[in-house]
Amino acid sequence: MRTFGYTNQSNFFMKHLKKTTALLMLLTSIIGSRTLAQDFVNMNAILKFNNDMIVKTALAEEIKKERAKEVMQDNEYVSTGYEKGIFSGNPLMLNGKSLDYGEFNLQSQGELTVTKGAAITGQTTQIPFHVYLRRNGNIVLIPGKERSDPQQTKIDISEVLRYAAPGDHLVIEAVRKEDGPVKRILKLLGGGC
Repeated sequence: MRTFGYTNQSNFFMKHLKKTTALLMLLTSIIGSRTLAQDFVNMNAILKFNNDMIVKTALAEEIKKERAKEVMQDNEYVSTGYEKGIFSGNPLMLNGKSLDYGEFNLQSQGELTVTKGAAITGQTTQIPFHVYLRRNGNIVLIPGKERSDPQQTKIDISEVLRYAAPGDHLVIEAVRKEDGPVKRILKLLGGGC
């Protein structure tokens, strides 16, 4: 009899265990599918956000390139035959880094220098330069800078830009004929990118 009673208890337990297991599995699949659905929705949202950021970044880069083209003007330089050295496409340095035409504007700050490479060693050297503003084809007089220092190899650009207006040209010219190709004319635009 005991065996029968034990068997009945065991069967009773197994019935409920099977029901509990089935119920637990059902709950797990419901919760799991809900979580899976939430994860799927979240993944779609993340992917959409990433795609939006990629598009925005690409658009910002395109705007920056267009702005750089607008800032960089015709340098009005004609070869003289006196040139000596290696001249890069962008000899202008702001705070020791290549000047980014796409970000350069009226509020730019820092130390402007002009560089070229030595013909023999290729090492870059700072060269003396003049810098001035041009508005509607006329030179803008800057108090204290009427006469440029022929030995000037660096300048705080904000000292010049404080007298500039949107649309002015910042003209940078080498002092020596041999450094002529570094001449740059930058159209000054207001604000950042």
